[in-house]
Amino acid sequence: MITLSFHGAAGTVTGSKTLLTVNSRKILIDCGMFQGPKWLRQKNWTPPPFDPSDLDAVVLTHAHVDHIGYLPRLVQAGFSGKIYATAPSIEMAKILLLDAAHIQQEDADYRNRKKATSHARALPLFTVDDARKTFGQFTPVIFNRWKKLGDDVKFRYHAAGHILGAGSVEMKLNDGSRKTSILFSGDVGRYSTPLVVDPGRPPETDYLVCESTYGGEVHEPQDIFFEMARVMDDIQKRKSVLVIPAFAVGRTQQITYIINVLITQKRIPSVPIHIDSPMAVRVTDIYRRFPSYHSIHCDQLRRGKNVFYGKNVKLHRKRKSSKRLNKLKGPAIIMSASGMMTGGRILHHLINRLPDPRTTLLLVGFMAEGTLGRKIVDGAGSVYIHKMPVEVKARAVKLMGLSGHADSYELLHWLEPWQNSPKRVFVTHGEASRSEAMAGQIRKERRWDTFIPSLDETVEL
Repeated sequence: MITLSFHGAAGTVTGSKTLLTVNSRKILIDCGMFQGPKWLRQKNWTPPPFDPSDLDAVVLTHAHVDHIGYLPRLVQAGFSGKIYATAPSIEMAKILLLDAAHIQQEDADYRNRKKATSHARALPLFTVDDARKTFGQFTPVIFNRWKKLGDDVKFRYHAAGHILGAGSVEMKLNDGSRKTSILFSGDVGRYSTPLVVDPGRPPETDYLVCESTYGGEVHEPQDIFFEMARVMDDIQKRKSVLVIPAFAVGRTQQITYIINVLITQKRIPSVPIHIDSPMAVRVTDIYRRFPSYHSIHCDQLRRGKNVFYGKNVKLHRKRKSSKRLNKLKGPAIIMSASGMMTGGRILHHLINRLPDPRTTLLLVGFMAEGTLGRKIVDGAGSVYIHKMPVEVKARAVKLMGLSGHADSYELLHWLEPWQNSPKRVFVTHGEASRSEAMAGQIRKERRWDTFIPSLDETVEL
């Protein structure tokens, strides 16, 4: 018997966890942290509806926290098997898990100091020591090479774009009475995006688990270099500080690269870029170590040290250095994590900068429902940060050309090579309206059978 159980990213974008059971073998595809509304975040604290010690393996599609952030809790609860991922995904996962632990510990300490907690004492979801305990279980797998997990299951990765090392997971299954196959899309990236490889051709399989982050939406066509140049011209004229909440993985490197290309081409004057994220600095080193996984060739990296960092880029690793940015005058850029403004140093910059109408806030990616980023995108006049009211007078600018997720038509384009219909498409990783829209488009355009699973629902293949 073969079953799928959707213990995350069902009816929501975050918390990706899909349990595949083939007879007695249990494999978890992704192991993410829930983000967004409080009721959803609280699910991170409840035990999963399966026994982690029964799992044979975890297979990760990529290294974003909503796909890896629950790993320390899983190990804490008894999981002792291997965690498979591509080599750059593993290196980034280590950094992200440590950073997530630091952020949680710092936030808990801050809330305890300020008495901004409804509990006797605020606690982190996991500690740095918990994160480190997962590292020995990571096992690298390269693209397009089959990896056996026993006689009944094997899998291989296909490039998904999105971020460095991201892959869709193709699985061949045999329960003794029949053979079947399934493809987990992971997060599918866009085409012709700076620094990111294009999504690879997806293999035809019997079943498909497909993301729907931007189901029903179409990204406006944008020349990202032109649009970024316009933003930079504006902050020069207004002598504005440009605050960019940016994921330390992928987005920070993209933006720094684009701005430095514009400066090199003399399309904009040089402007100081302050990267206030120790994690982003470490991730950039991984980009340098794995050039075959992104679109900048080795010879470019050897020839120019300014591919990622120019003389205008200032790195802030220590908290003391970060605090000095409170007095920074424009024109200048502060780039800090997290991308959806759910934690980290960006919150302190927002407390300081949002009430100032001279500030420009650049929004460059998806903001999940219930996050601070989503509230600002939706036009909130004031928000709460660390339980303190903060007025939003800053000028907000959206730049969706850097979104790491394919829109609905790009997903359909990705699936275009399929000549045969899968038996069923499971539409996941989207807010309810997005999943419904994506499922409807697949039915209309391809006439495929689609199904939107509910959280914790189990289906038999």
